[in-house]
Amino acid sequence: MTRNPSEKPKSRASAKVGTTVTKDNLKALGADRLADLLIELAGQDTALTRRLRMALTAVHAKDKLGKEIEKRLRTIQRSRGFLPWDRIRPLAAELDTLRQSILGDVASADVGQAISAMRLLVEIAPSVYERSDDSSGYLSDVFREAASDLGVLWGRQANRDPAIVVTDLLTLLDDDGYGTCDRLLAACGTALGETGAAMLRTMLLARLRDLPASKGNSDYHTDIARMQVIRHLRDLADAMGDVDAYSEAVSLSDRQYAYTGDVARRLLDKGRAREALDWLDRETEENSRFYKENDDLRIEAYEAVGDRDKAQALRWNVFRERLSLPHWKAYQRHLSDYDAIDAEEQALDHIRNFPNRSVVLSTLLEWPALDEAARLVRHHTAELDGRDYGTLRPAAERLSEAYPNEATLLYRLLVEAVLDRALSRYYAYAAKDLASCQRLAPMLTMAEGMESHETFMTRLKASHKRKLGFWSLIAAP
Repeated sequence: MTRNPSEKPKSRASAKVGTTVTKDNLKALGADRLADLLIELAGQDTALTRRLRMALTAVHAKDKLGKEIEKRLRTIQRSRGFLPWDRIRPLAAELDTLRQSILGDVASADVGQAISAMRLLVEIAPSVYERSDDSSGYLSDVFREAASDLGVLWGRQANRDPAIVVTDLLTLLDDDGYGTCDRLLAACGTALGETGAAMLRTMLLARLRDLPASKGNSDYHTDIARMQVIRHLRDLADAMGDVDAYSEAVSLSDRQYAYTGDVARRLLDKGRAREALDWLDRETEENSRFYKENDDLRIEAYEAVGDRDKAQALRWNVFRERLSLPHWKAYQRHLSDYDAIDAEEQALDHIRNFPNRSVVLSTLLEWPALDEAARLVRHHTAELDGRDYGTLRPAAERLSEAYPNEATLLYRLLVEAVLDRALSRYYAYAAKDLASCQRLAPMLTMAEGMESHETFMTRLKASHKRKLGFWSLIAAP
């Protein structure tokens, strides 16, 4: 057959596009062909059969979809067989599909039915957890989403009695032994309204008053009960957007120092910076973890109240303590061009004298000050730890082009750290690092007593000649 010269042959790319499984390409098969394929596959896959049946119900009998979903959920709840790891993800995917159907198709037809089905989805969580290992977190993610969706659905139900919302909410929270309902209360702002929120807060405060006072570390159960009620009060405050109620809930805790940053964040978001500083000033131990975690909040609050000097002083202190370049850059942005020159040299001098050489090396590379980083490697090789591959290997890669001597020193540290400890599981990495040494060998200079590659290899073979597993990975010269 002779091809018309004006016709262009179809490219491989266009042919590939036609056979790629996409929505548009599948449409080209036509409805009948797709239906035949789905029927054929459904005969071999019960999960697909169930999904198709749900889809058909959503189209042809939408009012019955909620009942069909509940029926499937009860079947899952009654099951007793252990779920191995390879069945966790498919089950989670099915449950998530059901969750989305409830929130979408069922709720659009009947919010009350959607609430019933979503609540059942939340309530089956314990029975599923008890026969599975959800270390992946797939199942818990779906169940937590379902609990949050339940709060949203409650809010969509017209004329719902806030007292019923409070009762149902507390029932689920009290029966939750797996953290399934951790996000539920936060989603109930609309459902509760001001009336329901006030009612729930009164009940929670009454519970707190009825609990015995904590007796210290030996009174674990009382502490847990008090912490749980206070957490509910915090979540309720967030659901209603009430920062004052949140701070009051934190004040009821024996561990309020752990939440000062949370209170300050919420006050700052409301434009109440001075109150945020008052809360942050409650933590007076400057070396405590909680104090340091709130440094950025303090800086933000100082800026918000117009105290630029304190904000700058704190940025500089954080940089000095941790070599935090984000804080240095923020500090630098607030300087005049004249002051920035002196500050930069002062900052570099501080970095050079910082005691942790690995942190110094990472900081100089990020600055970037490659000449300073090379000087550090050259003069302080013995102070670097070859086990710190997360720092040394990227540093060697950055330095290899302009500073082959220093890059080689780092690669050698990495190799010897593995071989000195006979860490056979890391031999492959050490072999790659040694290959990098070989690649850089022609560029080495013997300045300042630099050991040649040949001398290094001779010494390495003499010290580790019995590590045959490593040497088997090294290509013969």
